[in-house]
Amino acid sequence: MQTKCDILILTANFGSGHKSVSKAIETYIKEVNSSCNIKIVDMYKIIRPKLYKIIYRLFNVLIKYFTPIYNFDYYKKNRNSKFGELHSCYKSSSKRLARFIDEVQPSIIISTFPTCSAYVSKYKIDNNNNIPLITCITDIVHGSEWVHNGNDMYLVANNSVKNSLVKKGIKEECIKDLGIPIRKDFITIKNRNKLRNEYHLEEKDFVILMMGGGLGLIPKEVAFYKWIESNKNIKLFIITGNNNKLYNDINKYNKFSNINILKFTDKVADMMTLSDLLISKPGGITLFEAISCDLPFIIYKPILGQELENCNYIKANKLGLVASNEQELIDKIKLIMCNQNVRNIIIKNLSNEKKNIDMSSIGKNICKYLN
Repeated sequence: MQTKCDILILTANFGSGHKSVSKAIETYIKEVNSSCNIKIVDMYKIIRPKLYKIIYRLFNVLIKYFTPIYNFDYYKKNRNSKFGELHSCYKSSSKRLARFIDEVQPSIIISTFPTCSAYVSKYKIDNNNNIPLITCITDIVHGSEWVHNGNDMYLVANNSVKNSLVKKGIKEECIKDLGIPIRKDFITIKNRNKLRNEYHLEEKDFVILMMGGGLGLIPKEVAFYKWIESNKNIKLFIITGNNNKLYNDINKYNKFSNINILKFTDKVADMMTLSDLLISKPGGITLFEAISCDLPFIIYKPILGQELENCNYIKANKLGLVASNEQELIDKIKLIMCNQNVRNIIIKNLSNEKKNIDMSSIGKNICKYLN
C-alpha cells in the first residue's frame, strides 16, 4: 500500500533532465508551502515494473545508433496527437497507474514527461476524475506530444511555446511562461571572481565547461584535445557525470595541463558561473541553466527532434552557436574567444532572455490548485 501525498510528480528517466525539473519544482512548491507532502515518481516503474530498466536501456541504444527511427517517431507524435495517444496508453499500464493514483490520493498531479501527461489524461477521462493535472514542458517545442485534454495548466519555457499552445486551442490563462524549472543554485547570485580563485584560475584564462557525458556526446578525436592543449589561455573542464566508460576513454587527456576531466559533481552552477563558454548538448534544462548564468554556449551535434527544436530557437534569438562536427566546434570556440562583438551580442541576448525567467512564481501557481 502506497503512502498518501498532497502532490504527485510523475516523471521518466529518459535522460536526467526530467527528474532534475521535478526536483526543482518540488523546491519551489516547498518555498510556498513547506508542509506540502510531495512524491516524485518514475511513472515507468509503476506502469512497467518488470520492463522499465530494459525500456531505458533500449532507449539509449535507440538514440545512439538509430536516431532516424527515434526522430520519425518523435515528429509523428508531434504532428498527429492521436498517434501519440494510441501508442502511449496501453490498458494494462493504465490500470497499474490508476491503482497507484487511487492509493496515493494526490490533490494535484504534475507531469514532467509527455507520456505521463497522456496517461493521467486517460485516467481522468476513464474514471470521470477532475484532479488537476499540471504539465511542465521541458523543451522549447511546438508539437502536439505534450498536449492532452486532461491538462489544467501548462508550465512552459517562454512566450514562443505559449503562443504555439494558444494556436492549438489552449486557453491563454492556462499557460504560464515562467521558464523551464531549474535548481535554485542557478538563480542564486554568486561571486564569480571568488569562484575562479577557488579553482586557481587567472584573469587571462578563458574557461570552457563541457558537458554531455550522460550520452557521451562530446568530441572524441585526439586532434581536438591537442588543439586545446596548444592554447594555454584555455582552461577546459569536462564533466562526464556517471558515464564511467566516457571518463575512462578520455581520462588520458588529464595529462594536459589545461584540461581537467571530472566525474559527477554537484557544483555545476558554480562551474557555469566561473566559465566563459559552455559546450553541451541542447537540452532545455541545460539551456535555461546557461541563460540564468549569462553564459555563452555552443551546442554540439544536435541530433534528436527536441534538441533540433531547441536549436532553432537558439539560432533565431542569437543565444549561442551550433557546431555539427569537431572542426566547426574549434572554429566556433575561436570566434567567441577572439570576436568580442559576437560575444557581447550573445551575452546581451542571454540577459534579455533571463528577464523572462520567474522561478518564484512556479510554486505559487501550483499551490493555487491545492484543496
